[in-house]
Amino acid sequence: MPALLLLLLLAAAAAVCFPNLIHATLALALAFALLGAAFLALGAEFAGFVQILVNVGAVAVLIAFVVLITRPERITIDLPSGAAWTGALAALVLGATLVFCVVRTPLDPGPLMRGAAAAPSSAKAIGTDLIGAYLLPLQLLGLLLTAALVGAALLARDEPGPGESEGPDR
Repeated sequence: MPALLLLLLLAAAAAVCFPNLIHATLALALAFALLGAAFLALGAEFAGFVQILVNVGAVAVLIAFVVLITRPERITIDLPSGAAWTGALAALVLGATLVFCVVRTPLDPGPLMRGAAAAPSSAKAIGTDLIGAYLLPLQLLGLLLTAALVGAALLARDEPGPGESEGPDR
């Protein structure tokens, strides 16, 4: 398990640090898959499979599609000078905040477990809730992802230069 988590952290760091968007997208997909594997290793099968199916199977593929339909000159990002140090400083502050919050959290799971007893625990119960009480947010999420795909296609299309027509013969 520690090796899996170390690989997850390395893949997430690579997704943030790679200047090539294709490499960053592949590293992000790997991080999503490793997070799903971590959920599975911890015994949260439903969360693990949803993580793999939704984030690796949909979100990462959508990001890869957006990256691949953009113009080639936009694929590599030139970072301004000092951006790496600013990012490293932000990561250290965020990491220190997370460590502080984890250390200050009491280890008594009593209140959390009382709330967890009422929560659905099987895949059938979660599916029933998704199709029942959470149907509208689920449909809105699908609409949002569709709008993102249409927006990416609009951003990626070539704009005609001066003297060019927009017809199909260009």
